[in-house]
Order: sequence, then structure tokens, then C-alpha cells
Amino acid sequence: MNRGLRLYLVGIAVPAAAVLGAVLGLPRTPSDPVLAAVLVSIGALAANFPVMIRKNYKVDATPAVDLALVVLFPAATAVALVGLGRFLGDGTLCLRRNPNTGKGRRRPIDLLFNTSQMILAAAAAAIIYHGVLTTGTLADGAGALVAAIAAAAAMYVTTTTLVVIAVAMMSRRSPVQVWLEAAAVDWKLTAAMYAAGYVLALVSATHAWVALVMLAPLAGLQLALKRAVQMRDQTIAAVESMADVVDRRDPYTGQHSKSVAEHAVRIARQMHLPESEVELIRLAARVHDLGKIAVPDEVLKKQGRLTDEEFAIMKQHPVTGADILAKFPEYRRGRELVLAHHERIDGRGYPRGLAGDAIPLGARVIAVADSWDAMTSNRPYRTALDPHVAMAELLRGRGIQWDAAVVEAFATTMPEVVPPAFELEPERAGVPLLRSLGAVAGILS
Repeated sequence: MNRGLRLYLVGIAVPAAAVLGAVLGLPRTPSDPVLAAVLVSIGALAANFPVMIRKNYKVDATPAVDLALVVLFPAATAVALVGLGRFLGDGTLCLRRNPNTGKGRRRPIDLLFNTSQMILAAAAAAIIYHGVLTTGTLADGAGALVAAIAAAAAMYVTTTTLVVIAVAMMSRRSPVQVWLEAAAVDWKLTAAMYAAGYVLALVSATHAWVALVMLAPLAGLQLALKRAVQMRDQTIAAVESMADVVDRRDPYTGQHSKSVAEHAVRIARQMHLPESEVELIRLAARVHDLGKIAVPDEVLKKQGRLTDEEFAIMKQHPVTGADILAKFPEYRRGRELVLAHHERIDGRGYPRGLAGDAIPLGARVIAVADSWDAMTSNRPYRTALDPHVAMAELLRGRGIQWDAAVVEAFATTMPEVVPPAFELEPERAGVPLLRSLGAVAGILS
């Protein structure tokens, strides 16, 4: 963890402490201590069972409890209770293994940051809720609902902003980019949690024990989310296993799809693409040759030149792969990259003859990664090319067969294999032998 990030994580505690000190200094307003204890306990328990929905993104049921506390209690009390719930929940995680990985424990600095951000978020939500609410009771359903929506929005914006800044500092990426990725992943889930929180407030407003009844739907919502994530991960694993089976049909390409995915991710990150786009490219690259499952062995493993009829069969594998992936919602966007990964910038690719920017950027990234792995791997018709020769071919073909920006991004990640002749004034005219090898790589990889 760099020094700037550490200072930020610790620094959030300063305004949080100021807010907490201010609210604790306000006159005490009578409230239900049993209900407070029940909700704080539920919140602390929920914090111990987060669900990882994407890498670096997890959700739990605590937003529901936090909003209920803001709705049910005076502002000062709500802020203190939200902070207490988060402190108890994350404090427990500091003492036991991570429930997501089974390894390690939450660090004290994470406990400090998470508690501080929830105090600030609760303060913003409570101020807005009691400012918007005109009747001061839950009896006025319309007024209370509007106030609760405004409070939920304030809580979401505050917590997300504070986390986004930390992630942006850690990953050295634009906070706006990180924000958009986070919102795309979790806003629907968080909205559902806030809706459940408002219901929790309504049903437990008069009797504390009723809040316990809400444990069942909250647990059900969390379990449904966990199962949905598991189903998604299992589907992706199954499709990738099919792609690996296709690779293993040819002993020369046993790890081809995995290698292409690794190269594609490196290129995408070098191009500073959003992490969501990087993951989309990775998923598509891992299964880009899935359609070869329909290519007969006599064509797939042929050591000589393909006939026109055989080549026509080979050219159908992107279409077949995209058709298979169409059956899986997880590949709704990635299938287009699979369909287009053999298109060329000059329009001479297949299956649709797309050219230039008409080819999805992710497909252009996969095309470079695919061709590189094909050229630098042993094949039945030739031995692997020297990396310097393969890189020279990619550089010669930029703007013709491959996207120039993608090739240059890839070359930047491997400067040790870039021939000196290309460093200052790259040539576009290719040596016939190298150009033919590159064409073969683009066709058969």
C-alpha cells in the first residue's frame, strides 16, 4: 500500500471523528434501545457474510440495516448506531478469516476506513432524510418515501465516492472510470438492499421483535445473490472448459486460449481500458476458438495448406462460437468479440469482412494476441518463430492486418523483442516470407 493511499484511508477518520463527536454532544432523544440493539446486531452479522460479485466488488445486507437506522432514529442516534454496527461487523472480520477466501483477516486500517466512511455516509443520509421529511413520522407514506429515497441516494453517493477515491489511488486510474465501473456493477443490487431497508424500517417501527422477522427475507436476498454469482461463475467455468477441450484436440495448441487471454489482458491494460472492458476481453479471449469444436479433425490438424473447401469450413468457427455463446447471458457482449476476432483492419478478414473501426476494439485486441501466440508457438507446419521476427511481422502489419494502436500497445509491453529498425521509423512493407507467415497465423490461430 503506497503512502498516499494509507494517508487517505487514515485521514477519512478525522472528519468522521469530528462528526461522531458532534452528534454525541447533541441532547439525547429518547429512542428504543431494544430495537437499536437488534438492528445493530443484524448489521454486524450481515457484514460478516459479503458476496463477491466481481473482482474487487462485494455486497452485503448492511445498506438495508443502515437505511433502516436512519429512518427509525433521530439523526445523532442513527449516525452513532451505523458507525457502531460497522465497527462491530468489521471488527469481527479482523479476528477471523476472510469469508470470501478463507485466508487472512481484515486489517485494522480497513476497519478504521470502513467505520469512518459509514459514519460520514450516515450523517449525510440523516441530514437529508430529516430535512426532506416534512411530517416527522412514518405515517405520511409519500413524504417518508421521498425522504428515504433521498437519504439512500446520499448514503450511496457518499460511500461509493470515498471507496472510488481509494480504488483509484490504489490502481492509479481515473476516479470517474472507477466510479462508472462500480455503478454498473452494484447500483441495482444496492437499490434492492435500500428498498429492503425501508421495508425493514416500516415493519419494525412499532415492535422491535418484528425486525427479527426481516432476517429471513434479508438472508434470502443475500443467498439468492450468492447463488446467482455462483451460477455465473460456474457457467463461465463450464464454457471455458469446453474451449480448453477444443484446444487439447491439437497437441500444439493445448494452452492457446489461456495464453491469448493473458496477452489480451496485458494489451488492454496497456491501453488503459476500463477494468470492465478488460474483463470482457479476457472472457472472450478465453473462448475465442470455441467454434472449432465443429471443425473436423482432418481440417483442424491438417499439416499442409488448406483447400478452398477446407478453408471455408475453418472460416465458420467464429460464427459457430458466437452461436454457442449466444445461449449464455454471461457472454451477451463477449460473443461479438469472438465473432469478429479474425476480421482485418483492411477489410480482408472473415466472416463478415469488417474494416477499421467497424471491428469492435476488443476483437482487435484479441486478434493481435491470437496472432502473436500462433506465431510464437510450434505448429504442425512450422516451428515457433523467434519473438523478434514475430514482433517485426506485427509491426509491419499494423494498420493493414491489425490495429496500429493495439500493436503498438503490445510492443510497448515487450520492448526487448522490438527490432531496432522499428523504434524510430517503422516500415510497413513486409518481407514476403514473414507476411505469409503472419497471414497463416491470422487464419489458423
